[in-house]
Amino acid sequence: MAIPLYQTSSSISVQPILEVLRQRKTRRFGCGMEIPAGSLRYRSELPPIPLSQEEIHYLLFAGVGQTGMHLGDMQYAPRPGGEDGQGMAIMGFQGRTVPSPCAAQATRLFVTDDTGLHFVVRVPDPDSGEVPSLVKLREGRLEIPREMPYMLSFNQWYANRPGTLYLIPVTDIVSVYLNLLLVLFSDECGYFVVDSDNGNAPCGLDAFRRSRGGHLHDDLAKRRTMTLRDLDGAISDTALQEQAVACQNMFLMEQAIGLGGGIHSVGSSRHLLGWEPQIFQGLGFHFAQSPVSGIRSNPVGVPDVWEGPCPPFTSSMEEAVLRLMTSKFGEGAPYSPSGAKPWADSAQTTPIRRHDQRAIDATIAFCNYVMRTYGRFPAHADAFKTVIAFQAHHVDSAFYDRFYPQPSLPVTHREHMSHWHQCDR
Repeated sequence: MAIPLYQTSSSISVQPILEVLRQRKTRRFGCGMEIPAGSLRYRSELPPIPLSQEEIHYLLFAGVGQTGMHLGDMQYAPRPGGEDGQGMAIMGFQGRTVPSPCAAQATRLFVTDDTGLHFVVRVPDPDSGEVPSLVKLREGRLEIPREMPYMLSFNQWYANRPGTLYLIPVTDIVSVYLNLLLVLFSDECGYFVVDSDNGNAPCGLDAFRRSRGGHLHDDLAKRRTMTLRDLDGAISDTALQEQAVACQNMFLMEQAIGLGGGIHSVGSSRHLLGWEPQIFQGLGFHFAQSPVSGIRSNPVGVPDVWEGPCPPFTSSMEEAVLRLMTSKFGEGAPYSPSGAKPWADSAQTTPIRRHDQRAIDATIAFCNYVMRTYGRFPAHADAFKTVIAFQAHHVDSAFYDRFYPQPSLPVTHREHMSHWHQCDR
């Protein structure tokens, strides 16, 4: 069950964006930290100072905050040649503070501090009077082993320390993948996919290739044939871009309100998700085992919290595709007559066409091939993935005064405690 964290007390002013960009720097040394050796050897004389709930709200809003409806300004009507404009590639009209491929909003946040590990459900505007909703997954900070490969060596001295707020973006690759297949297999795009790991098998698409009367371009001269490995990599890369933007947004907010921290690469992302819980629990993802020998397990979701659109959380990949169609075109869905849309009434008189049935059939056939051949979906990319993490903490100004010329620490950071916590330090 989602639970609210706190009640906001006031609206806080922040720096202008130009000054934020000028002062944007990773400031790793926080209250309670220590660099044990080397030219910057130093031990903080201050205790760790946890972030307030209001500070957390601002950061979460920057990363995944809800901003009402986005504009949906796309080409929806058929083009002069009779082809779809593919505007219905958009998966919904809810806007967030970060861009998202196909508006899938497939990247979500897990956050841990000294109180526990949480899954972020919803983040309203800080000025709305509402509070973020989080699901608490367990008590106490998520402890990541401070050794390779679980945490990179150069991050071990400061990352996820007491008093810090540690945020982990995770992306649902499958949702973006299925939606893009409906576009790639449309009459307009007409891509054809072969499995170079399996003798260039047509990935279940034999009946849809143009050389056999179908609509997919299997003629190499058309340059619309790609390998399954290339497709997996391209869609995974596309979906993961959202993580970097979310972290950069939080980084800029961190700078604007005078906190330290920044963005860094995680170590073994599969372990962080929960691949080997006997080493550490990670985020609690279920790893589905493939029945095909030599194929690695697949992180497919957190049971009862965030379940991916693939087995075992769906009975089949066909069900996953049909669920996606219902989520876009079913009763009350974004593209249904009764669905909420961002446009004025004058723009809603023409119905938006569904994905072509041939695209749906080809998508199902492709997904069935992948599951039958590899026992997982996708074949070569994980269903869920994390690649970077973000940290926020209160900086120890004494460290920067000791080792850096002035002014190395902006006034916003020096005055943060008095502005946000009504105290000096």
